[in-house]
Amino acid sequence: MIITSLSDDYCPKRYLSGEHGLSILIETGGTRVLFDTGQGDVFLKNARRLGKDLSALDAVVLSHGHYDHGGGLSSLYRECPGARLFVGPGWEAARFSVSAAGAVDIGIAGPLAPRGSLPPRVVRAALEVAEGVFVLPAAGDSAAISFDPRFRKGEGGREALDDFSDELSLLVKEKEGAVLVSGCAHRGIVEIARDAALLIPGARFRAIAGGFHLVDASPERRLKVARGLAAMDPEAVLCAHCTGPDGYAALAAELPGRVSWLYAGRAVEL
Repeated sequence: MIITSLSDDYCPKRYLSGEHGLSILIETGGTRVLFDTGQGDVFLKNARRLGKDLSALDAVVLSHGHYDHGGGLSSLYRECPGARLFVGPGWEAARFSVSAAGAVDIGIAGPLAPRGSLPPRVVRAALEVAEGVFVLPAAGDSAAISFDPRFRKGEGGREALDDFSDELSLLVKEKEGAVLVSGCAHRGIVEIARDAALLIPGARFRAIAGGFHLVDASPERRLKVARGLAAMDPEAVLCAHCTGPDGYAALAAELPGRVSWLYAGRAVEL
């Protein structure tokens, strides 16, 4: 299996571009899955420079309906008009980030899927989209999760706290073990990993990769998350996007030698 970051906040390679966003290409056993599309066409430009052809993908998974994960959908459809897109329920809802300065639109600008394209498949339960490749629905129990009050969503003319019920993750199962990929883990990366572990009883995670949304978490929450992941004993943790340097440091302290950054342009073979 090869995991390649096509878009990330950190981009040390001068011939590539970085942005506040996430896009990861997973290649396993002849199957090619794109997880998120970043803000625009950066993921596509980087893919070309890395020699990755995105014109024929087996599946495209949108982790949730924020601009930094789905803003590149229009670019994707131009490159791969037959894309099979998998989304969570309510993915197209209006999204906002609210602060004392006001509300900022952080949703995905339309059109979300051009006319003539395959309709997005809404995932409400674990779904095997290719051999050994599972799209996982929103993790955990909403009543037990403390959601960030900054994030709001609007549906049917009403505004409410965003519970990220559309958040999807990806689980790849191979003989050697399983790999879990997260977008932002707004519902909690530990909760996502716990749900994913139910599909691989007795097996160890070879890697847990993606954004873990620890960039502005309290020290107490960062420590709790780091210890929660450490208790699962993954072989590797590949941080990206919204994990943040403090989140990275907390994880590295609990999982010494096993944490690294999945920066734009990096390919990890597992």
